[in-house]
Amino acid sequence: MSKPKEQRQVTIMFTDNSTRDFIIKANSVEKAEKLFDLIYNTMEQSITDILKQYQVRKLTSVWCEYHIDEDIGMMEEE
Repeated sequence: MSKPKEQRQVTIMFTDNSTRDFIIKANSVEKAEKLFDLIYNTMEQSITDILKQYQVRKLTSVWCEYHIDEDIGMMEEE
């Protein structure tokens, strides 16, 4: 009788360097920020749910850039 073959497990890191531009029309900066937060947090929660389901580890570095008329604001988080 032959031994059953062991399944080999691999660990692979994928890096996603996507850029998404959201053009939001709103009556104020605060309303635009609130809608963007809703969109972003919904995406992140969906991703987090899948990561938990498949036990995937994630490292995140966020760079958020926004433009208001001619002003440019930037923010970085880790």
